[in-house]
Amino acid sequence: MSEILRELVYVSEKAANIARACRQQESLFQLLIEEKKEGEKNKKFINDFKTLADVLVQEVIKQNMGNKFPGLENHIYGEESNEFTNELGEKITVKVCPTEEETAQLLSKVLNGNKLASEALAQVVHQDISFDDPSLDLVQIDIPQDIMGMWVDPIDSTYQYIKGSADIKPNQGIFPCGLQCVTILIGVYDRQTGVPLIGVINQPFASQDVKTLRWKGQYFWGLSYMDCNVHSLQLSNENGNDGEAASQLAEKANCEPKFTQHFSAVISTSEKDTIKAALSNICGENVYGAAGAGYKSLCVVQGLVDVYIFSEDTTFKWDSCAAHAILKSIGGGMVDLKECLKRNPDTGLDLPYLLYNVDNQGATGVDRWANKGGLVAYRSQRRLETFLNVLITNLSLSSTLT
Repeated sequence: MSEILRELVYVSEKAANIARACRQQESLFQLLIEEKKEGEKNKKFINDFKTLADVLVQEVIKQNMGNKFPGLENHIYGEESNEFTNELGEKITVKVCPTEEETAQLLSKVLNGNKLASEALAQVVHQDISFDDPSLDLVQIDIPQDIMGMWVDPIDSTYQYIKGSADIKPNQGIFPCGLQCVTILIGVYDRQTGVPLIGVINQPFASQDVKTLRWKGQYFWGLSYMDCNVHSLQLSNENGNDGEAASQLAEKANCEPKFTQHFSAVISTSEKDTIKAALSNICGENVYGAAGAGYKSLCVVQGLVDVYIFSEDTTFKWDSCAAHAILKSIGGGMVDLKECLKRNPDTGLDLPYLLYNVDNQGATGVDRWANKGGLVAYRSQRRLETFLNVLITNLSLSSTLT
């Protein structure tokens, strides 16, 4: 099983390399943006974009995993359509071809004959990357391949990726926006039960060298299967992540948060006022706004906040599966917020965990795979239970007062 985990981490690093390369030259980057078709739009944004970088990353992940584990490619699902329309109105299906030359020829059709850009992109897509993470060799868990399905979000927080802000300052370690909020999300789940099994979150733009302006990334992974739970935060590694930061995070992750009534949360800036007001009462000043569902979930994984809460239905299976698997391996998870608010803990009801193998009946397009009841991501179930009790009390009080 270390082999499939290693390949997932490797392909996330390769994907991160593509994402960085596509941002390297602004003139090239402008060629890569195409507005999403109406049927693919996420209604949360007025202007939602699809990038060729998105599609290339998704196809590279599919190809790599399919080549190494034949048959798995038939169960890899992603956010992006791989169809592009060029200036001539031609519809082109983007894929990774057997050779760099063939991929360049295909991309040239998408990029309206721009040979230089097409060849540059094809080169980075077919480029092998150096990768070594000895900690992955310590993971020896056998999960049957025939139960695996995979959700991929090739570039989460596409708007921040396109905008490309590099000078945003963090608040208590949390970036409200900017390239740091961009993540690549790969989540493996059990096709029979819908339970998340393996998650990889890659942050391609974690830090920038002030002299060269080159970006450096980092990644996090977790595996949870039966009674075995293992994650990157508990293993000392020299994996291309920031060594000091990884060490600090590992120390933090192995310590159960102190059981107090003081909570912290990360939310979307578009969160409902009622939720914001309740969180203000519960968390005080420790409520942080941030971009990207993947990044907000990563803030919980890293232990920067107790919970990520979102009450809308505009996150999807590909947004949550990777982080859910990592959080599960840590002792946390992701639950349906709406169902939690209706739940009575005194009756002993199980938490309504998000599942990944069933679509929303009657829904069409991307809404089939929406997390319809919103979500709460958490690291500690004990603290989650306390948080939910306080949240329900505050929301009930707010409803009474209004």
